[in-house]
Amino acid sequence: QAVSGGFGAVLMNGVKRGLFSNEAGSGSAPCAAAAAKSDDAVKIGLVQSLGVFIDTIVICTCTAMILLLVPQELTNGLVGMDLLQTAMQYHLGTIFIAATLAMFSFSTFIGILFYARSNVAYLFGNKWCYQTAYKIVALVMLFIGGLAAYTTVWDLGDVGVGLMTIFNLIALYPMGGQALKALKKAGK
Repeated sequence: QAVSGGFGAVLMNGVKRGLFSNEAGSGSAPCAAAAAKSDDAVKIGLVQSLGVFIDTIVICTCTAMILLLVPQELTNGLVGMDLLQTAMQYHLGTIFIAATLAMFSFSTFIGILFYARSNVAYLFGNKWCYQTAYKIVALVMLFIGGLAAYTTVWDLGDVGVGLMTIFNLIALYPMGGQALKALKKAGK
């Protein structure tokens, strides 16, 4: 039981981090892909696949190398964001970390706002009252997220992305045949 529980915990942590890394299968990327101008859905899908590769292989490998190249005495006992911040500070300095974190946070928030705005417009229409209500909720959540401990924010994010992925996979299964036909047709 202990081995099975440990394996399950490791598997779940890997799945959570994988989804946060590239969000493949969670259903958020189609909002960005749908905004692209293209005559072929297969081309957009292949570009999205490249994004998953870059995110998972290139960016995560760079992060791992940054962590591994820090002297062990600086990182003893550190985990999570504390470990990453210490490694980044060692290699790049405090000012670079602050600037990078500000840009990453701002660009992430803008991206999520775009995704959510598209979804609100699809579900409720592009009416001023719905868009304004959504923006107010988004700002309140941003404020709460800024005050909460980062572990709470990550845990809430894990739940949100997990639920989003479950619902998306349920919707994707019946559409899989259509996607495979389009891919085969494009390959000819």
